[in-house]
Amino acid sequence: MAWKIDHSPPPDGTTHGIIAILTAVSLLSFSDALVKMSGDSFGLAQLVLLRSTVAAVLLAAWLLPMHGRSSLSLNRRGWVWARSLCLAAMWLSYYAALPAMSFALAAACYYTAPAWMALLGRVLLGMTIGGHGWTAVAMSLAGVLLAVSPSADTFTPLLLLPLAAAAFYALAGLITWSRCQAESPGAMALTLNVCLVCVAAAALLLLSLIRPGGTESFILALWPRLTLADWSLAFVLGCLLAVIATAVATAYRVAPTPVVGVFDTAYLGFAAVFGAVFFGDIPTAREALGIALIACSAILMSGRRQELKDHCC
Repeated sequence: MAWKIDHSPPPDGTTHGIIAILTAVSLLSFSDALVKMSGDSFGLAQLVLLRSTVAAVLLAAWLLPMHGRSSLSLNRRGWVWARSLCLAAMWLSYYAALPAMSFALAAACYYTAPAWMALLGRVLLGMTIGGHGWTAVAMSLAGVLLAVSPSADTFTPLLLLPLAAAAFYALAGLITWSRCQAESPGAMALTLNVCLVCVAAAALLLLSLIRPGGTESFILALWPRLTLADWSLAFVLGCLLAVIATAVATAYRVAPTPVVGVFDTAYLGFAAVFGAVFFGDIPTAREALGIALIACSAILMSGRRQELKDHCC
């Protein structure tokens, strides 16, 4: 698959993309806080399956009557599914980490995504990084080290999960920007949720076959019994995801990835607020400084123009 960009972004795409991504992150941070709160009631694969089933049904119910079957067609099916698989890996990695760390800390690791976007964009799209870009990458790395404060006593492999989620999210953003600009946001959102349903169903099948130990944990639980409140929460999460997936697809389809990436960091502010309100997680001075560095690195990353070469790397 070639990585050469083959489209001209719409003239007003940047403004629309900013509005779309701010809408998405405000709802996403709230949704993720609900997921962290409900970790004791669901299994990871179970939650993803139920949430995405609701979202897929809602998206199909909206797209078909309003726009017909043509609204579900994809011009580049392979790229859209590659994007969806990256986002599925992102959500599974991030949600697997949430029960084990504070909301703000997980968000800080996850929002190294702009640095990942710059590095992957350089390798895959030929985007120039330059001095400001490398400075931003260094700031992002320093921010993670400050926020996480890794040591023999505090380091856990689970810290790698939100970092992996950031890399998957960055790759999905680059795919959307470079190869899916002509796709319908609704069709991409529906494809994403169908992909999530398939991945979650495969995970549940695997768990049922291998019967791992620790089945009471959020990650390895097969199918915990759900109350009416749990089913209601799954439905609410599905409704939120339908809106979020459409807004994110719109943002990265119409606006340059680095620009969207900086406004994407508004999630950090929402995560800090929800972490304090819902969980009583007040970042320490070191963590706050690390989060601030990560946010500043994202702003610096998007504050300069990134030129695209006309040829593939």
